[in-house]
Parts: sequence; structure tokens; C-alpha cells
Amino acid sequence: MTPMVDVTFLLLIFFMVTAAFSLQKSIEMPRQQTDAPSTAVVEEEDDELESVEVEVDEFGGFLVIAQDWERETPGKQNLITALKEALSASKDGMRLVVKVHEMAKLHALVDAMDAGTIAGFAELEVTQVEEFN
Repeated sequence: MTPMVDVTFLLLIFFMVTAAFSLQKSIEMPRQQTDAPSTAVVEEEDDELESVEVEVDEFGGFLVIAQDWERETPGKQNLITALKEALSASKDGMRLVVKVHEMAKLHALVDAMDAGTIAGFAELEVTQVEEFN
């Protein structure tokens, strides 16, 4: 009787382990029907948003360049204030273009991106540059 109980438990463990593996299936992706290129038309937006540029130098300083003015802003809070001021001049949403010096710290870039989000910019673009003009 004891060997039969051992075999039963071994079979039970075997089926539990294989059942657990069969439940872990991957998500099936739809296969491509043909090798021909897509004929779907992608509409591009005609209206270009006005942009405000923020230059982040290698020392963590910010230079905000709006259409009518430009201003150096030390610190994140001053940057948020300057970006809100630049954003208030436009009725539609604006694009924030952040140009980062290649030697700048990541913390300064994150501060600039956070300030743009807090100020309410519709789009954000980040570019790394070797030096500013």
C-alpha cells in the first residue's frame, strides 16, 4: 500500500508542475500577412506649435529663450516661473525644446523636464549638444 501512495503523490506532483507550466503562455502577436509595404496613410499635423528653448549648460544653469526675450534662471523654481511666463504669451499649447550640454549632469536635465511639465507645455523635445552657439 505504501508504494502505491508514493507513486500517487509523485504523479500528483508531476501533473501540478506541468499544469503550472502550461498556464504560463506568452501573448501571441499577429503575424504579418504580406511582405509588401503598408499602404496606410499617416496624416501629419500641419500646425506647428510655437517653441520655447531651454539651454542647460555644463554647470547646471538654465537659459530660457522665448520669442520676445531670453533670461538666465538659477534654480528649478525660477525656471518654472520663467516657463509659465513664456507659456502665458501663447493661446495654444507650446513645445519646450531642451538643449543639454554633453557635460551637464542628469539632475539638471530632469529639473528642466520637470519644470516644463509643471508649467504645462504640450510637447517636450530633448537634444544633446557639444556646445552652445
